[in-house]
Amino acid sequence: MITAIITTLNDEARLAATLSALAPAAIDSFVREVIVADGGSSDGTLALAEESGARIVAGRRDKVVAEASALARQPWLLILPAGARLQLGWEAAVRGHIRRHPAAGGWFRLNVAEPGVGARLDEVMADLSARWLGRLRPEQGLLISARQFGASRTPSYRLGARILIGADVL
Repeated sequence: MITAIITTLNDEARLAATLSALAPAAIDSFVREVIVADGGSSDGTLALAEESGARIVAGRRDKVVAEASALARQPWLLILPAGARLQLGWEAAVRGHIRRHPAAGGWFRLNVAEPGVGARLDEVMADLSARWLGRLRPEQGLLISARQFGASRTPSYRLGARILIGADVL
């Protein structure tokens, strides 16, 4: 049902964390395909992606996600940056979104793995920017139907789940 597209650029350690977060959904066949969209890594990112069984699309950083989405075999795309970890139970929120909003995208509520007021303010600003201005940040993750990817204006809603970024080592 879902193709996960993970964006990378020298993200070997962060890629491992994101792949681990997707593993339960892959076992349940909810995530049926993983594509690593790489913008030119020179570390072990591509070797790790290959060992994990992910398909690899390498290219210019500004075009590689579009190239990966064109190769996706599933009707829904889950686009994540390397290092993003989805909260437990995210699958239920995504399934509910797909059922309620089959023609709309979705984003996760951002959690920044840093203490302090600055991190909390960053989370609030990301949420408000997405909700009221339609400006999503890559680290929020994006769920969108493959047919609607690249459309000029696709409505989107906040998913009932969180995504954690930062703190590269689990």
